Amino acid sequence: MGEATRMTLLDRVRQTQTGESWTEFVSVYEALISAWLRQQALSEADADDIRQEVMQTVVQEIGRFDHNGRPGAFRNWLRRITANRMRRLWQTRQRRAADYAGADFGEIAEQLEDDASRLTHVWDADHDRFVLNRLIGMLNGRFSPTSLAAFRRLAIGQEDPALVANDLGMTIGAARVAQHRVLRALKDLGEGLIDV
Repeated sequence: MGEATRMTLLDRVRQTQTGESWTEFVSVYEALISAWLRQQALSEADADDIRQEVMQTVVQEIGRFDHNGRPGAFRNWLRRITANRMRRLWQTRQRRAADYAGADFGEIAEQLEDDASRLTHVWDADHDRFVLNRLIGMLNGRFSPTSLAAFRRLAIGQEDPALVANDLGMTIGAARVAQHRVLRALKDLGEGLIDV
């Protein structure tokens, strides 16, 4: 595989401010951030405001993001940006109306900044699950539905290979090959975004 085809989505986004890479990136992360913020009892308007600020910050700062090889580095960077934008909105609301009865942005932001908090663990799990599903969706044109089903059932569902192969009309070997090919493509595409 050539270097251009092995570049990860994160690498491609860092090298350009426009194009297909950004479209793919935004389709994954805008939806993730919106869904996650709504789970935290934020109004749709507040979630949209924070999502826009987070994405604007990502666009401005992604060139300076240093992955440093640690698992979850990008996920943690994004979580901290989200926490900071929530805190900023919370502080603005406090100044405008002391009796604002919306979600406690300050408390949520504090929990997001604490690497050991329950909310951080929820963020991490939600992030990885959401991004993995989106990345698999990006592979739809590259792999047959049967290969993707084999991957999902074997790698994610941890199902018995013989059962999966039988259900999908494949040999066990073919199911395993499909699993490994999809996994390799996910690793290439998602390197730095999720730990696959």
